[in-house]
Amino acid sequence: MNHPAFTTVVGLSFCRDGELFLGAHQFRLLQQVHQDGSIRTAAINLKMSYQHAWHLLDRVNRLSPVPVLVRQKGGKDGGGCSISPYGLKLMAAYQKRVADVVRFLEQSERQMDRCFF
Repeated sequence: MNHPAFTTVVGLSFCRDGELFLGAHQFRLLQQVHQDGSIRTAAINLKMSYQHAWHLLDRVNRLSPVPVLVRQKGGKDGGGCSISPYGLKLMAAYQKRVADVVRFLEQSERQMDRCFF
C-alpha cells in the first residue's frame, strides 16, 4: 500500500529586538526591488500596495544596523532604489539559511516516513 509522505512546512524569519526583521515576504520584496530598481515597480509586480511594500522595507532598514536599501530621490527621471552591498549579503545569508532548513526538513521527513510506515 502506498502511503502519502509527510511534509513539514515552516517559515524562516530573522527578528531583531522582538520585531520581524526579515521573513519570506520581505525577502521576496527585496529580490523584486533588486530586479526592478524601484519599490513602486516591485510592489506592482508582486501585486501589493506601494504603501505596504514601503512599510515592510522601511522596517527592514530601521531595524538593520546598516542600510539595506539605498533610495534615490525623484527627479526628472524619477527616483529609484537599490539594495546596498550589506543588503545583498543579508539576502544571501537568508537564502542559505532557508536552504539549510529545507535540507534538514527533507531529512526529517524521510526519517518520519520510515518511522510510521
